Amino acid sequence: MKVIRFKLSGDYALFKKPYANNQPQSFVIPPKTAILGMIGAIMGWSKDSYIDNLPFEDFKYGVKLLTPKIKKDLIGINLMQGKSAKFTFNENPLKNPPDRGQRSPTRFEFLKDMEWEVFLLIENKEIQDQLFKRLVTKKFVYNPNLGLQSLFAKIECDENDLIDLEIAKKINNNLYTSFDKNQIKFKITKPVAFYNELIPVCFEKNRSLPQTKEMISFVGDYSIEITNKEELEGKLYKDEQNRLYQLI
Repeated sequence: MKVIRFKLSGDYALFKKPYANNQPQSFVIPPKTAILGMIGAIMGWSKDSYIDNLPFEDFKYGVKLLTPKIKKDLIGINLMQGKSAKFTFNENPLKNPPDRGQRSPTRFEFLKDMEWEVFLLIENKEIQDQLFKRLVTKKFVYNPNLGLQSLFAKIECDENDLIDLEIAKKINNNLYTSFDKNQIKFKITKPVAFYNELIPVCFEKNRSLPQTKEMISFVGDYSIEITNKEELEGKLYKDEQNRLYQLI
């Protein structure tokens, strides 16, 4: 089967965790929900239509964290208090805000100098072909971003990045992508840093009720031993180098 591969990078990224409202924090890998938003921007789909054009169940994605060390910047941004800020016609909320509309500093957690490798398995061949052509030629309808509109994404993809993957009938320990902790059991055989996060993999059309998976993302060079190989036969993918991929 053909899978689209591309490198995704940027100076800053903020894939906001929905449960971190007081101080916005970022996932270390782009969630599937964010990837669908990028596809919609590249293809020129409207915000109201991209979930209908490519439902979450009609494509799978995988992510490889390429950044060898995670760097974060905490940047304070003055946001206007909006919970009870209802302004009258004569009030200017920017130049002379009333007490209920005063600005307050909020610290945002931005990931710095990040790079990932993203894999997409799309059932609709027409969409897959159109997307791959746009990725190769860099002809995007809207600029893809890394969580916020001002955080521009850099995408690298060439004609060799439509790769062949097949179902892995035998499981080795060469797991290449981030993976679902509840599906893949493992032991770490080489000490290394990793992140364990509840990553959104889909949500309703009104962007409510996100469904999550507990994902493991290793940082830098790592080595693990998969302990439930028999359970995973036929559930993972492999490439010609016998590297294993989990596509969700």
